[in-house]
Amino acid sequence: MVSKVVRTGANWSLSEITCVLFDLDGTLIDTVDLIHKSFDHAVQKVLGKSLTREELLQNIGRPLAVQMKVFSPTRSDLLMDAYLEYNLAKHDENISKYPHTTEILTWLVQEKAMKVGVVTSKKRDLSLRGLRIVGLFDLFDVIVAMEDTKKHKPDPEPVTTALNLLHCLASETLFIGDSPFDIDAGRAAGVFTGAALWGPFSLEQLRAHRPDLELANINDLKLLA
Repeated sequence: MVSKVVRTGANWSLSEITCVLFDLDGTLIDTVDLIHKSFDHAVQKVLGKSLTREELLQNIGRPLAVQMKVFSPTRSDLLMDAYLEYNLAKHDENISKYPHTTEILTWLVQEKAMKVGVVTSKKRDLSLRGLRIVGLFDLFDVIVAMEDTKKHKPDPEPVTTALNLLHCLASETLFIGDSPFDIDAGRAAGVFTGAALWGPFSLEQLRAHRPDLELANINDLKLLA
């Protein structure tokens, strides 16, 4: 994908930012194909039907339990079990970090002296496992996972929790995510938002939620410096 940053919000530079928050799946770590196959396995096994990729991934970015209830309010527990059965068996060899992720995180921390954090709706144990496998765990100051808040994206609580832990001001923070739920949570928390265009959602879907930035790839953060 060609490097490109599209500003859709107020004009500002990275020099005004002291903290950068990232979503996990589809933003830092490429787990999208694994998640798709895990959902497909669960829905076929429990509900006996096939759904399109778009249907299966429409709520990615929200807690897994919430997504399962969308598929079936009465069989969500069985769907969860079937999903995890497949996902955990295939997880470690089917995830990778997106290109330039290590370099950009290192640049933000070492050269720009910024605080960096993860804000995810995923459970903590699997979040940490994934970050360790791809070699990103040690680069983050804080990781806010599903268990750390009562409410979840698109509610702002996960983002504001990260801000409090990092002692960062919302007006000096950028939150980058690949889903509409990330953008909505960031906007509600009062931070700048960046849409990661390398995830499963289309440009049109993300643009409808009015992010401040549209990033073609993570390396494009350097274009803001």
